[in-house]
This record gives sequence, structure tokens and C-alpha cells, in this order.
Amino acid sequence: MDDTNITPTLTDEGYSPEAIANLERALEEFAESLLAIKSEDANIKVFESLQITMNGRKRRMGDIGNVESPDDPMKIQLMIYNKEHIEEVLEFIKQNGFPAKNEQGSQFIHVRVPKPSRMQLEEIGDDVNRRTNAIGSRLMKIKTNTGLRIRAATEKEFIDQRIAGIATKKIDANLERCTKEVRIIGLMKRKHILGSFFKTVERDDADLLKVINKRVKLEQQRIENENQLRIQAEALADQNNQTVNSENTATSEQSINSEVTPDNVI
Repeated sequence: MDDTNITPTLTDEGYSPEAIANLERALEEFAESLLAIKSEDANIKVFESLQITMNGRKRRMGDIGNVESPDDPMKIQLMIYNKEHIEEVLEFIKQNGFPAKNEQGSQFIHVRVPKPSRMQLEEIGDDVNRRTNAIGSRLMKIKTNTGLRIRAATEKEFIDQRIAGIATKKIDANLERCTKEVRIIGLMKRKHILGSFFKTVERDDADLLKVINKRVKLEQQRIENENQLRIQAEALADQNNQTVNSENTATSEQSINSEVTPDNVI
């Protein structure tokens, strides 16, 4: 029998594992991107947005120097690129209500800034929301692209309908899981940034908060259990040490007593 014209039908496929790996990678990258966002960033952004007129042109602080907050979010260091502008920039900063000083001969201007306002914090929270929605769209795109490939493979009989259905269900399940995790991570970050100013925005925020609170309780319980086990282990180790020391002392005393007998006493 001539099998040369028979197209093999695979009993397994590589589409869902690849899609799931891509979903996981997108989730990890999203979580890592949020680590760099902090509430104190609001101070730097506001300060960088200040515009000073120099030589007839308006220029932002971030354009005339390097703005950073290395030690304290309430203290900003502005390193002026051109030393000739230091006095002018220093006076401008003071006029805008920021306590500032410069040491003689230094390119750094040290600026004290107030705590972020509610509006500034909400702007950062909105940025987190935009990132969350963007990663949600990326996850959906991964599913859609893989779905198109599965359909094409089915039409060309590379895989049969049953395998295609199983692959699609796996992708759908993981898409739902990763999407929920993205929403939880984004919500936790926004809640952390806004603090007492936090309020629910999205329709499912309240339900996700319950999941977050449950996770926090479980984590606290896990830490407490680990601490309790550590304390018990340390107590048991101390007890064993005391037992060993007592046995060693008793052995030493018995050895001494055996050496001192009535025949040896003069």
C-alpha cells in the first residue's frame, strides 16, 4: 500500500504549551514593570515638569539637569549640566515654593519637596490602570493569534478537531487565570500607592479585593506557622543540648568517683 499521499494527523500539539508560556511570560513582565512604580515618583514628575525660561525658551527641569531621589523621596537632587545656570535655576526653584540650597562649587541643587498630593497619587494609580488594561489586551492577542494558527492547522489536517478543541480549552483556561492574576497584581499596586485615598474603580475590584485579603491572611498564617515551627525547633534543640550536657556531667562525675575509692584514700 502506498502511504506517500497520506497526511499524518498528530495526536498531540505544540500550540497550547507555546501559548501558555507566552501568557506566563507576559504576566511576569507586567509584574516586574510595576516594581519600578513608586508613590514618591510623583514628586520627581512634578518637579521635572517645572518650566523655566532661559534665553527666551521654556525648558523643563529634566532638560537642564539630572533629577533623582537616591536617599529620601522627600529630598531631590538636581545635578545641573551647565554650572553657569546654577544660580538662576536655584532662584527659580525657590520662587516656586521649593526649599533649595547649593553648596559652593557643587553642581548639585538639593531640594525639599512635600508629600505627594491625592491628585498626584491618583495620576500614578491611573498609570497602573492603563498598564493593566494594556497587558490584558496583550494576553488576548496571544490567544487570538494562537487560535488562528490552530484553525489553519486543523484545516490542513495537521491536527484533528478533537485535539484542536482540547488545545483551545487549555488556552482559554490559562488566559482566564493570567488575566485574573494581572487584575489582582494591578489592583494591589494601585491600593499600595493610593493608601487611604484608594477606592474601587473597575466593576470587579470588590471581588478581587476579597481574593487579595484572603491571600494576605493565608500568607500571614504561613509566616506565623513557620515562626512557631522555628521556635519549637529551637526549644527542642536547647532541650537536647541540656540533656547531652547533663549526661556528660553525670558521666564525668561517675568517672571521678570511680577513681576515688577507699583503697586509694590515705
